[in-house]
Amino acid sequence: MYQLYITIKLLILLVFLSNISGHARSQSLPPTQVIDSSPSVTITFNGRNLIYPALDKIPDLNDPVVKQWVKELDLSKVPNLPMSNGGQVSYDQPNCESETYMKSDQGSWTCQKHAAPDDIVTCPKVGHWGLTYDDGPSKFTPKLLDYLNKKNLKATFFVTGSRVVSNPLTLKAAYESGHHIAVHTWSHPALTSLSNESVVAELKWTIKAIHDVINMTPIYFRPPYGDTDNRIRAISKAVGLITTLWLPEFDSQDWSLVPDPKKSVDAIVQTFNSWMENFPKMTTGFIVLQHDLYPQTVDAAINIIDKAIKVRGLNITTVARCLGDLKPYVELFNNSNSSSGNKNSAAYNHSPSMTLMIM
Repeated sequence: MYQLYITIKLLILLVFLSNISGHARSQSLPPTQVIDSSPSVTITFNGRNLIYPALDKIPDLNDPVVKQWVKELDLSKVPNLPMSNGGQVSYDQPNCESETYMKSDQGSWTCQKHAAPDDIVTCPKVGHWGLTYDDGPSKFTPKLLDYLNKKNLKATFFVTGSRVVSNPLTLKAAYESGHHIAVHTWSHPALTSLSNESVVAELKWTIKAIHDVINMTPIYFRPPYGDTDNRIRAISKAVGLITTLWLPEFDSQDWSLVPDPKKSVDAIVQTFNSWMENFPKMTTGFIVLQHDLYPQTVDAAINIIDKAIKVRGLNITTVARCLGDLKPYVELFNNSNSSSGNKNSAAYNHSPSMTLMIM
């Protein structure tokens, strides 16, 4: 059963990648200057300017760029499911007790802990730790990068578009150091509280910002708070993204250090210790939720890794590599699979038997 689980997950990933459309390469150079303005932000690339939406806000749906993105996508398979929070944009987890939100086929990861067959929730091989950091790049990320590089470790960075625009050179440094860059939306909202069009805008602007800096188009995506359901899954799939989550027990809780100054890094280390106590009993690897937005979370990350590298049999790597994916960008995959077609299709092939493999 375990070998079948691995085989099915890898087959699902391969089918998904084979259907991702090719994206035009940008010829722009990495940004050298960032200028904040309202209601937009302009990044200067080697003498030419690129304009982005205002930072940390839902992008404007009246923007012709967004309208064109929505027009080009096939959203016909997106189920008609209600938005959380009554459709009011939320920058927190949705209210799981709302009768207007939860439907029998909602498939909410936040409220029902429902993982779809094609959600990535763990590393299939025993001993593999999918190292991930959300919400950056921040001014504290370079400290983490320096540490990881010294230890010759690679991580997956789920970045927000607003932080990419604010810290483009940090993103460039992470990519050039061999780390895996992935999508974490533009402004970090609870995606289930957004309209279909707003979700598209959040994802596509982030993809564009990443591509403008590293000249690669990301494939992997993590929704803020892990907040996804069957509607959000269908939209992200149409955009060409693989949803990556984590098992609830592998939330490092490092985010709790920021609002609670009395809480110490030791509390996060204790969480890590509990994982290691169960490590010999694990039948798969795991993916951990961590963050690089604040100094407290970066310090916690370094403290944890200092201990993790001493654990025998633990292989710390990126999410893509723990899945056996050595080409986690559209351009790399397309270069080796030039015959992959279906311009706007990014759908998996589902079968009922695959649903059982995630349990």
